[in-house]
Amino acid sequence: MKDVKVSNWGEYKLFSLVNNKGTQIDISDLGGLIVNFYTNDISGNRKNIVLGYDTPEQYLNGKCYLGCLVGPWANRIANGHFSIGEDDYQLECNEGTNHLHGASASLGAKRWNVEIVNSASLRLSTMVESGDAGYPCDIEFKVEYHLSEDNALSINYQAFPRALTPINMTQHTYFNLGSSADVLDHFIQIEANDYLHVDALAIPLFKASVEDTPFDLRTGMAIREGLSQSNEQLENAGGYDHCWCFDSTEIKPVARVFENNSGIELQVATDQIGMQFYSGNFLNNEIGRDSNIYNKHAGLCLETQCYPNQINMDNKQECIYGPDRHYQHNVIYKVFTTKN
Repeated sequence: MKDVKVSNWGEYKLFSLVNNKGTQIDISDLGGLIVNFYTNDISGNRKNIVLGYDTPEQYLNGKCYLGCLVGPWANRIANGHFSIGEDDYQLECNEGTNHLHGASASLGAKRWNVEIVNSASLRLSTMVESGDAGYPCDIEFKVEYHLSEDNALSINYQAFPRALTPINMTQHTYFNLGSSADVLDHFIQIEANDYLHVDALAIPLFKASVEDTPFDLRTGMAIREGLSQSNEQLENAGGYDHCWCFDSTEIKPVARVFENNSGIELQVATDQIGMQFYSGNFLNNEIGRDSNIYNKHAGLCLETQCYPNQINMDNKQECIYGPDRHYQHNVIYKVFTTKN
């Protein structure tokens, strides 16, 4: 295995995973950020398919979670409140009345320790301490990125809590597979019969069938086509910002995205029961890499996870972890070129 290319990046570092296909993914010890994801389009041109900033300071000051690892709890917890057994807990609320993406305990703002690194793999670790943002115990986190020769980026998330706590991790990379300033003409397909219907605060109310709704992406459609449909759920969220539900906890294909001009296709497989598809609704005049301006729908996120607010649902026990049950989550983002 070749040594990895390591670059200084302000006070942090960038580690470049590369393969013989010309794909290169630059990951930082700041927040486990996917800073760059270079691959070749159908014409052989090198393209960066993720949104990003130029400097670590921009990531630390940004509000959009570009490219970062998310946790201890990805997505939202209503009122920041949950109970385990007889004990009630109150987390920081950083999105109105919601706890979002770990609040001040955010994994995306931490300097991670580098445990192993080579040209194909990077393993990082960090800690959240008891009381951080209200979390009830110390939690050790480990994440391993691996780039294969067939352009599959595998991410393995693990967490080892010292006591019982809810955990839900994900990756918040914004993808744009083409050259347009938005992803509206990207074709998206999600293999799910149900999605979570949410209230005005983006908290799930119930599981609903995708049938006869803009959320029926089983055969796929252009994002623009979905967003053009009259639907109160889309109007409340400003676009797609919902969780699709999967039946299996075995690793399985769940989504694909295709951009016709570049010929780049992204496939997603995971062992999680949910995936948040977010169409970049709240990007607004965000100054990104090379002074590019990211506005609404400039990128899309495919965040594999358990359900938002699951710690307050009937299946809450499935997202509670402790010394005798550690957290694990696998996702694969695979890219290749194809003709429509």
